[in-house]
Amino acid sequence: METDNEIKVDETKVEALTRKIILMENMNLKTHNKSDPQMISDIQKAIEEAVQCYSNQ
Repeated sequence: METDNEIKVDETKVEALTRKIILMENMNLKTHNKSDPQMISDIQKAIEEAVQCYSNQ
């Protein structure tokens, strides 16, 4: 049963975003180029981009 308030989630896009974030974190763990606040900002941008692309479809 689906209501009007439910949010549809594309699991493949969620998995792709999760992989992207994990790769970003792993790369930073190796290089230590970015601080925690910078990584938070980058992750937020990646999420916002994914949401923007999804909402435009």
